[in-house]
Amino acid sequence: MEPPSTRNITVLNETERNVRTATLRRAVAVAFTLNGHSGAKACLLLTTDERIRELNRQFRGLDESTDVLTFPAGEFAGDQLGDVAIAIPYAERQAKARNVSLSEELGFLAIHGALHLIGFDDQTDVDRAEMVRKMNEVALDAGLKPDEEWCSLLHGEVD
Repeated sequence: MEPPSTRNITVLNETERNVRTATLRRAVAVAFTLNGHSGAKACLLLTTDERIRELNRQFRGLDESTDVLTFPAGEFAGDQLGDVAIAIPYAERQAKARNVSLSEELGFLAIHGALHLIGFDDQTDVDRAEMVRKMNEVALDAGLKPDEEWCSLLHGEVD
């Protein structure tokens, strides 16, 4: 497969953390391309636990921080599929608990968010297993080490 273009993936970093964004842009672009959305656009927001908690409260009615949130753009947005917000401090704690690098964890969170934007869900065990399978397929093509056991950790333990 020819490498997908990452120019349609915007990354906004609200944190003071220096994060290599090329891996994140590539992971999202590969997720889109492998699932029939070549050339799709998205924005990744790298933010704090406090900001993601605020977004979670505002849009989902949950007053807690989390690792990743997705905001699909809707059917009339053209190539813009939506936005993904990732909490860097949460991802750091999750990476430590999983014994992986922050870069790997952020890559998986970006892929997870991208798959939500194109319609994948993880509310049931069957859907979750399919999503993790798809995440690992994307990870391999994006140059990340697969993790068949990947899941969001720490929910209920962070606040």
